[in-house]
Amino acid sequence: MPVTRSALGQALRALLGERMSDAKAVREQHGRGESWHPPQLPVFVCFPHSTEEVAAIVRLCDRYECPLVPFGAGTCIEGQTLALQGGVSLDMTQMNHIIAVNAEDLDCRVQAGVTRQQLNQHLRDTGLFFSVDPGADATLGGMCAT
Repeated sequence: MPVTRSALGQALRALLGERMSDAKAVREQHGRGESWHPPQLPVFVCFPHSTEEVAAIVRLCDRYECPLVPFGAGTCIEGQTLALQGGVSLDMTQMNHIIAVNAEDLDCRVQAGVTRQQLNQHLRDTGLFFSVDPGADATLGGMCAT
């Protein structure tokens, strides 16, 4: 079924409450990055806190045949966070927990909104560091997506 702004918006609001926004200023912030491309605003911006909420948002977008665009720090220069066909911008910045660090295995598990600087701050006393530096305090999820 094609997306209707009110039906999808009501479902997202029921799921997320105030963590779903259709305010123009929030949509404008999520409709651009650092690229030369002109802004392309999403219809809604969602701020999930858990994997379960992300899954529920994905299911709703599927049900309403609505594009879904992940969004991290907004520092991309390639334009991949632009909502070319409207849809939902999935802002991952509030999913910023470091789940586990396994120093002996030289790995860690993090949520997508963890930033490079946040991870290095967490690792500073272990002798480890995350060496990839894209020149901005990008989210690790955005870095992986790029």
